Amino acid sequence: MKNNANTIKSTKRRLPLFNLHTKKERIWELDFIRGICVLLMIWDHFMFDIADIFGNAWVMANPAHNGILEFAEKYESGMLREIFHPIIFDLFFLLCGISCNLSNNNLKRGMQALSLAFIITAVTSMFDITIRFGVLHMLAFSILFYHIISKVCVNDKRLISMVCLIASVVIINVANVYSANPPDKIDTDLAFLADYLGGAYYDSADYFPLLPNIAYVLLGASIGGLVYRERKTILPFLDKYGWYKPINFFGTKALLIYVIHQPIIIFILSLISFIFITPGNFVFI
Repeated sequence: MKNNANTIKSTKRRLPLFNLHTKKERIWELDFIRGICVLLMIWDHFMFDIADIFGNAWVMANPAHNGILEFAEKYESGMLREIFHPIIFDLFFLLCGISCNLSNNNLKRGMQALSLAFIITAVTSMFDITIRFGVLHMLAFSILFYHIISKVCVNDKRLISMVCLIASVVIINVANVYSANPPDKIDTDLAFLADYLGGAYYDSADYFPLLPNIAYVLLGASIGGLVYRERKTILPFLDKYGWYKPINFFGTKALLIYVIHQPIIIFILSLISFIFITPGNFVFI
């Protein structure tokens, strides 16, 4: 009996150590919405590459491909894209903010994103399509800004949510005022802050200035602090049968997919051109 009691006590002592190594449960609906945003981004860039890079070469090689080019160009300039493109990105920024609220190490997340952003700038500059301040640059600075707010607020979640909400409202209003009445003197070197500081002349293939976009990240952080205070799904009744997992894969790998999807798309389209449409010519190279 004594040995059995000691065994039970020993087992009880080990249980907390076992629990420390359990995998952190993800909130499925956040990955699902993020996955949809990623898939729409891939589609958008796929159409862009055909319309702006490959389409004309394909039509010159064979006029029968004109229908593909026209479809891509109509999508690029169409009302559907004009309406949903900013909505999808703003939604993605909100999700980034919610993730900031759920993360235990935003300094690490921000520095990783910033490092990747600088690598993207360096690589794209080699192909004369330099991304000086794109979406990843903006998100990296936004995450680091949230990290500063959280430290100033001594990690008080309610205070952080309040500060982020106030900051987001102020930033959106200031950005709207200056967008409607831009300053007389602009400095394109400061255009990474806001488009009214010279964004029209800012040399960046992908351009997402801090203002007002950082406001949507902070708004997401504020929402996350209120809605996901318990750090668990708010839609448990839909979390059945794993129907969302194919989409969630793209949501959980969003950063990696963002970095590699364009080279992969261009490689595939170049290979198709080289073999089937423009034999011996990769078009992009």
